[in-house]
Amino acid sequence: MYELQLKKSHAIVTQFESSGQQWVEEYPSLMADCVSRWGLTLLGTASAGLPINVIHYAKTREGQPVVLKVGFPHPEQKTELLTLRCYGGRYAVRVVDWDEKSGALLMERICPGKNLREHDFRAKRNELTRSQIGSELIDKLPRPAKAIEGLPTWDAWLSRAFDQCRDEKNDNDEFLCLIDLAESLYLEIKMMHPETFLLHGDLHHENMLHDEVAGWIAIDPKGVIGPKIMECGRFIQNFIEDEIADAGALIDVSNKEIMSVLDERLETFHHVTGYDRVHLAMVTFVDQMLSNCWCVNAGQVVSLRKARLIKDFLVASD
Repeated sequence: MYELQLKKSHAIVTQFESSGQQWVEEYPSLMADCVSRWGLTLLGTASAGLPINVIHYAKTREGQPVVLKVGFPHPEQKTELLTLRCYGGRYAVRVVDWDEKSGALLMERICPGKNLREHDFRAKRNELTRSQIGSELIDKLPRPAKAIEGLPTWDAWLSRAFDQCRDEKNDNDEFLCLIDLAESLYLEIKMMHPETFLLHGDLHHENMLHDEVAGWIAIDPKGVIGPKIMECGRFIQNFIEDEIADAGALIDVSNKEIMSVLDERLETFHHVTGYDRVHLAMVTFVDQMLSNCWCVNAGQVVSLRKARLIKDFLVASD
């Protein structure tokens, strides 16, 4: 009755092998349990999200629109749930219920639910830009937190990703030098911004959805503890091509155009958050190198183009 899409099954088995195959075989039973437990009527599935997760649109027997998220059990399921519970529906999607054993997560549905990449701020006069909307949500969402049991820290993220890149995956001298620079910049950021916060950890355009009542809402947190300013880098360095007419991908965009978008975002974030532009560029570089290392450690080929440009900006700002 509840059939898992072939591409989802393939992704799960590819990543988790025999344990993934067992989960795929148990998926119909898991779905039947969720539907029965929460009295759900399934309405369809979303195309967004990680390949190892399945997101179902549904409604409860009382008619409440909800989203059911299920996936192969992995650490980020637990950190996502813990983070959303800590946010308590404050600028983030609200948890309705969850199942500890299976990792199934039932959340309120955000309606209409268009993400920020789909927001056409040019369609109407006086419409906020994507950078203005993103920076305001990023400024509001974090909450002070020295530590929360079960959540990683930015220190641990960087140490693990950078060490793995150095030890196993990369003999590119330039790449290794950029990792060294990112480490030193992060130490400076920590000295200048010592207070720690509960952060989303992946707050880019596609993880910001619009609700007709509540406004812009964050979804899919990774959950991480660190300086509040670290939340800014992921947004600033992502989806640059969206701001340039007729650009389908970053490869279509010139260095000058990339720097123009980065400059606009740095200025907007500076205006909204009060953070120094150079500090914002520093965290953007650190986040870019973390993203690069995650990709390399996963066996993917990456471009150092954005990292080089942000580095050039920092050098010129000295």
